[in-house]
Amino acid sequence: MSTDKENSFRQKIVLFLGAADSEGVTAQLRAAGTLYKKKILDSRPENWESTISIFKEYDVSCVVVKLTRHTFSNLCSEKYVEVRKELLGLISSKPNLFMAHESLLTGEQDQSYVEYISKKYNYDVDEDSDHIASFYSSMFAPPPAEVRQEVVDVLLSFGIDIVPYEKNVEFVVVASAFVEMHEKNLIFRIYVPSERMWANEAEKLLQLFREYLQKVSGLNVRHDQHRTNQGVVYEFFGGDSLEVGSLPKAFDEFSSFMDMCASNPEHAKDLLASANLNKVEVFNLVEKYSKEARRLHVDIKQERERKLLAIRHGLEVDLAEHVRTEHDWNIINRVIENSIPTVSGVLSALAIDRRPLPEAYKNLTINISPQIIEKVHGVVAQQVFGNQYLGPDAVQLLEVIDQYAGANKTTLASAVHELSDSSASSEDRITAKQRLKGFLFSVGGKIGDVAAGVLQSYIESQVGL
Repeated sequence: MSTDKENSFRQKIVLFLGAADSEGVTAQLRAAGTLYKKKILDSRPENWESTISIFKEYDVSCVVVKLTRHTFSNLCSEKYVEVRKELLGLISSKPNLFMAHESLLTGEQDQSYVEYISKKYNYDVDEDSDHIASFYSSMFAPPPAEVRQEVVDVLLSFGIDIVPYEKNVEFVVVASAFVEMHEKNLIFRIYVPSERMWANEAEKLLQLFREYLQKVSGLNVRHDQHRTNQGVVYEFFGGDSLEVGSLPKAFDEFSSFMDMCASNPEHAKDLLASANLNKVEVFNLVEKYSKEARRLHVDIKQERERKLLAIRHGLEVDLAEHVRTEHDWNIINRVIENSIPTVSGVLSALAIDRRPLPEAYKNLTINISPQIIEKVHGVVAQQVFGNQYLGPDAVQLLEVIDQYAGANKTTLASAVHELSDSSASSEDRITAKQRLKGFLFSVGGKIGDVAAGVLQSYIESQVGL
């Protein structure tokens, strides 16, 4: 692993692998004077070795990969096993984007491309089907199922998801947004619905995190945000010396520090022992963050209580004609109580975006009309998520993300909310859409083809995309 000092003497580049360097993606790099290089993956192992040498010669800022049928085959070939391990290890240490046409992941022939070939070469789809099939199979035919699965598994072992695309414009939009953000050294991004529970507390917590990074970790971090009609996107950008992979550790340290400030300020001072701070600075920081942590904890707790009361009062009016026994009201109140995220410290303000509403009645015996329970959950969802309504498919998608997304929970949960926000930019929504589709392809074997198909259909159904 290279040091920051070594990186400072090497030229910074963006690396494109495969045919990822389309005009729409590279134009902005040329305009900014940013160097980029391209290497082919549909090549011999020796060429993969030369690609590895680029990581030693240059400071690679990010990697964009466009996979083909031949790349899939190479990744599964015995001849590439050793070089594959080294190359994927290097790529996974950098911000990376792997994209592949959907047909390479689904195994279904891309009919639109067949039609394109027939028009371009003046083929008749019926009479010249053999010519088209030959052309297609040599260039774009999906690989066998076992090859597709092996590639997905190999990449997942390095923490890499494949982002699918169906149209070239989707590839250009996603790849361009990725390159632009990482040219600015984006290290963290989260979407928060503006009227959801704890939205104000989340904003305050993110501001404190930025200050912590600057004052305690000594990192050069810029914090931007932009609003839509339904939410706020928070973005953190770091200096050239700050790597994306360092942020989760810093956030864990910040989490421990905030919890300790609220519960035991004296021990919080010990957590700053390794920071380059004098005693006065440590005292002032702990004093400030202790006050902020206690205030946040109170605000979060009271906001939950206000939501709980508002839900109960609203339902008492709406369901007065339908629910008449004390026993049924007790059941409904237990469902409401269990449906609202619990307070587990100040970080609850952010955790709500990574965790869907729980199965409130999982361990309850309910003899109440399903329509009434559905009404209860609708009111709860409105109070928790605000003006951004999330239907059952979106909630199920959040559940799958919470269970299988690992370190990408925050990013993918934000994508669900951003996809549902019709006022967000089309580029951001397309990027969210494709990333969510890629995630579902990667976990399809775990959740089942039927469930994956339903959620894929939901993602595709979003208006205007």
